[in-house]
Amino acid sequence: MTQPTDTPRKRGFALLDPEKMKQVAALGGRTAHAAGRAHQFSREEARAAARRSVEVRTRRAAEARPAGTDSSAPSA
Repeated sequence: MTQPTDTPRKRGFALLDPEKMKQVAALGGRTAHAAGRAHQFSREEARAAARRSVEVRTRRAAEARPAGTDSSAPSA
C-alpha cells in the first residue's frame, strides 16, 4: 500500500507543460465559441460583474481588519 505524501502528485491537465496547457485551453475556447456554447459578456454584464467583485473584496477586507480600527481616520 502506498503512503500519502505532503505534496499531491500532478495528474491529468496539470501534467502538461505550460505551453501545451495554453494550446489545449485555447482550442477548447475556440471550439466552444464555434459551437455557440460560449458566453460573451456585454459591456453592461462585465461592468456589473466588476462592481460585484469590488464590493465583495471591500467587504472581505473590512471583515479581516481587527475591530476598533478605522482606515478612514487619520493616524497621529
